[in-house]
Amino acid sequence: LARHLPVIVHWHSDVVASLYDRRLAAAYRFYRPLEQRLLRRSAAVVVTSPPYMASSSALTPWRDRCFVIPLGLDRDELPRPTAADRATAETIWGSGRGRVLTVGRLTYYKGHECLIQAAADLADFKLVLVGEGELRPRLERLIAKKRLSAKVLLANACSGPLLHALLGSCDCLCLPSIERTEAFGLVLLEAMAHGKAVVASDVPGSGISWVVEAGRTGLLVPPGDVTALSATLQRLLGDADLRARLGARAKARFEQQFSIATVADELLSLYEKVV
Repeated sequence: LARHLPVIVHWHSDVVASLYDRRLAAAYRFYRPLEQRLLRRSAAVVVTSPPYMASSSALTPWRDRCFVIPLGLDRDELPRPTAADRATAETIWGSGRGRVLTVGRLTYYKGHECLIQAAADLADFKLVLVGEGELRPRLERLIAKKRLSAKVLLANACSGPLLHALLGSCDCLCLPSIERTEAFGLVLLEAMAHGKAVVASDVPGSGISWVVEAGRTGLLVPPGDVTALSATLQRLLGDADLRARLGARAKARFEQQFSIATVADELLSLYEKVV
């Protein structure tokens, strides 16, 4: 019976042939036939952004059955920080500094090393990196080498309420990813829901530059460009009016494009069409 049911594939990411971890390319040779078999059988493929669909070699033969429906969030269901969470966040930030937050697994494609190097040229700031991963020891050594221990905090992955206390109290979120393994960046939506400006990498073929409208809801920099990242962060930290404008537009775009109600309506319409 299951063989006769229509299949809808939700495509969140390609298996990216990384320049930094070549094992994926070798493994993909064995995985691709299974992937293509599933896509051949599909009635529809849901892709999270137009740029990712356009750049995906895996989806090229099946472009006529692809539909762009982004990820979404319910702002009312986001974790609500307690007074204790907000107090902890203030302790983490300290006082009198620009507050830069980045959230994500400490792994090769997230660009944390570039961000730490960029931070070395910033003035009057606090950078908090929230996450766990295999690169933690290397990042700790880089922070020590750059003598940034007083300004850069490598925090552990934290609970939802505390994370949202940090998001609500930061000046900006930074997503410095360097490869299109970062297909969308869900944390961008969380920052937008909080009305925060974003600095992110303009990764070719990723959905980041579609989620973040350059100069309107955030600022984009070339991936891996330490100088551009540092200058852009310094510009944003030094201009409260710019942060407010970008943050307000980001929140409006979130409500219009990425709220869970909008996304759910689009998905329901597609499922009804397929059925």
